[in-house]
Amino acid sequence: MSGFLPILIMLLLPGIFDVPTVIAGPSGESRVISQVPRSPIHRTADTGMDRATVSEVSPDLIRKAIQKHLESEWGRKVKTVHVTVLEPADPVVISGGAVELHIIPNPMEEGLGRRMFHVEAVTSGKPRKTIQVVADIAVMIDAVVATRFLKTDELIEMGDLKTVGMRVHQVNHPFITDQGEVLGKSASRPLPPDTPLRSAFVKLPLVIKKGDRVLIEARRGGLSIRAYGVTKSNGQVGQTVMVANLDSGRELRAKVVAPSLVEVEF
Repeated sequence: MSGFLPILIMLLLPGIFDVPTVIAGPSGESRVISQVPRSPIHRTADTGMDRATVSEVSPDLIRKAIQKHLESEWGRKVKTVHVTVLEPADPVVISGGAVELHIIPNPMEEGLGRRMFHVEAVTSGKPRKTIQVVADIAVMIDAVVATRFLKTDELIEMGDLKTVGMRVHQVNHPFITDQGEVLGKSASRPLPPDTPLRSAFVKLPLVIKKGDRVLIEARRGGLSIRAYGVTKSNGQVGQTVMVANLDSGRELRAKVVAPSLVEVEF
């Protein structure tokens, strides 16, 4: 009995021997099916040494990279750039650790609206993946507008101007964004309030008007001759106007130098 017990224990232990299973058939015959021995399952501790380092690039990180790129490219042409990433909608997994995103220039894809961007993911100085991005681009500017109705030839002063945020459909828009470009000039046409100003809407102010009494100065070398006359037309600094000499009645072609001063050549 003492010798039989160890043998019985060995037979009952799993994974030591193949134990045949006998299944009775419908006609009384028997079939033998061999069982595959179950090997022990080996588990190794997860130390993280064999796992590749990966980073997730979210759509928001892509948006910020594109926005920074466009702000640098367009400079002072626009005030703000708005980027909405449409694709990819989910984070992109990049192997290799910390990721830097570089926008690859594409002359075929420029301007506003829906655009395609090629965003290169770089880790440790090596390009890992080029992400195809579809984004919608919009920009805002601070447009200079009139605060009141300005008549043609009316001089524009600081109180006549303000800036308002405005969305534009072109980066190279025609609107004025710097009040310094307008101050001291005059309206070239009637300008209603809140009209976004363009370069064509303003001009150098008239410093001489038709019928003004002006000083006519003629210079040659160290010689200077002066006389008074009456202008026959309006004029800006640098323009040429006709002036009638009050002493001789002769009409002269003179260059406007300053208010009430014209210059002729002889």
